[in-house]
Amino acid sequence: MRTHVEEPHRFSNPLVAALRKISARTDLITRLQPRLRKAQAYWNWALSNWELARKADRIRARPVKLSVDPTNVCHLRCPLCPTGQRTIDRPHGHLDLLLFERLLEELGDYLFFMDFFNWGEPLLNTHVETLISRAEARGIICTLSTSLSLPLDDARIHRLVTSGLHEMIVSLDGATQETYAQYRKGGDFSLVCANIAKLVAEKRRLGVTRPLITWQYVVFRHNEHEKDRARELAKQFGVDRICFRAPLLDTERPEIATQERDALISWAPEDRAFRIPRKHPQKSSNTCSWHYMSPAVNADGAVAPCTGVHSRTNDFGTLVPSGNPEGNGERTYMNLVNNANYRSVRDRFAGRSLEPGSSICDACPVPSIKDHHKHLNREIAILTAVTLWRRVIGRQRTRLVE
Repeated sequence: MRTHVEEPHRFSNPLVAALRKISARTDLITRLQPRLRKAQAYWNWALSNWELARKADRIRARPVKLSVDPTNVCHLRCPLCPTGQRTIDRPHGHLDLLLFERLLEELGDYLFFMDFFNWGEPLLNTHVETLISRAEARGIICTLSTSLSLPLDDARIHRLVTSGLHEMIVSLDGATQETYAQYRKGGDFSLVCANIAKLVAEKRRLGVTRPLITWQYVVFRHNEHEKDRARELAKQFGVDRICFRAPLLDTERPEIATQERDALISWAPEDRAFRIPRKHPQKSSNTCSWHYMSPAVNADGAVAPCTGVHSRTNDFGTLVPSGNPEGNGERTYMNLVNNANYRSVRDRFAGRSLEPGSSICDACPVPSIKDHHKHLNREIAILTAVTLWRRVIGRQRTRLVE
């Protein structure tokens, strides 16, 4: 299988670029081998978009995507990450299995996607394969993002490949140790490469196409000269794709050390195709789709308004498992998502309330992701179309054989 390369297109003809992108995406989805969801999931998807469009303050739709953090612990010291800077204001811990099971019972039949990552290194939770298996058993597309810079024996590699995981994103921002470690501080380039090789070899040994192995390469000024070498290494390793991404150089975050702030500003790549403006225009009346269809659940059960918010002071509520009668918080997600915090911010975004807000959402730190529903809707439509097409082709081949 060939390795797909994803980066900002440079084709003069937008149609050519779009067709190539669709072709590559279709091939990758075929390797994912997704399953069609039941009718109730598609009905819920339509309902969530309807409630978003009418800016409802109280919602009935379940989310179409869930981001869960298996752990908030990480051994690296990445300078743009609050976990790496050791400024996370939560106790270190792993996601409670009982809480996860309760979420699956309530939401699992409606979800299309589940991300197993956010503020920690998910592979430090040795039970993450169990979480993935239980989600995949319900037909949910499961994605995990990791530095992969930790020792993994053959047994762990086998469990990861056979867990039901659909895609593993490997954060590897360089093609040499010296360059890679400038951002992934404490990371071991050789160890990451060895783990990638093990994963690809195990997939080939078992004759499976998933999980997709995606090499994610965040382009900084200090590593953009190694992009060509990274492309060649990706082909040698046999990963499914390599994605070159622009960095979000949000140097105004308070957890960034003063001595590193000036250095980070100079990290902006010279190639402007990989630059994101530091400031994004924000419309006060705009609606954020995260409040309707895509919650972020932290390792301690707290729910944040989106994956870009990490502080406990900005939580919208906390989920507790039913087996913990002494716990403080909501027993169900639907109760939490319609609490006073959620309803008040929806009212302010819709213009129904003119009272000044104290929520982190009123001064959104990442307004560029407020239209998350566009990405989700596009992915659901493409996944469904490709799955239906594969089913039709499969039936035709069966008839020819008969």
